[in-house]
Amino acid sequence: MNYLEHNKEEHAEFKKIMEEIEKAEDGRTKRARFIELYASLYGHHEAEEEVIYPEIMEAIKKVEDLELSREMVEEHHLAMYQFQVVYETSASDETWDAKFSVLKEVLEHHMEEEETNFTEMAQKVLPKERYRELLEPFEAALEKYKEEKKKELQ
Repeated sequence: MNYLEHNKEEHAEFKKIMEEIEKAEDGRTKRARFIELYASLYGHHEAEEEVIYPEIMEAIKKVEDLELSREMVEEHHLAMYQFQVVYETSASDETWDAKFSVLKEVLEHHMEEEETNFTEMAQKVLPKERYRELLEPFEAALEKYKEEKKKELQ
C-alpha cells in the first residue's frame, strides 16, 4: 500500500464517522464521535502538510499544480476553523447540526478534490514507489498529531 491508496481508505472512514454523527440521536454520542473525527482529521491534515505536501510541492513543475496544492492546504485551514466552531458549540444547541453540516460540506469537497484532481497530479510528479516510502512517516506523524489533539480536546 502507498500513501495515495491509504488516503482514500482514511477518507472512507471519515465519511462513515460523519454519517454516524448525523444519525446520532443523543448529544453525548454525537459529541464523542465528533471529537474522534476532529482528532483524526487534525492528525491527517497535519501529517499531510508535514510529510506529503512539501515533497509534492517541491517536485511540481506547473504553476497550476502548485496552486492546487496550496488550495488543499487552505482547505485544511478552513476545515480546522469550522471544527473549532462546532467544538465550541454544545451538541444540544439548535445550531450544532447546521454548523456540522457546513463542516461536512467543506470536508466532502476537499476529499473529493484530493482524491481526483490532486491525486491525478500527484501521480505525475512523484513515482509510485515514493508514495510507498512516504506512508510510514505519514502514519507516524498522523498518530503523533492525533494523540496531541485528543489530549487537547478532553
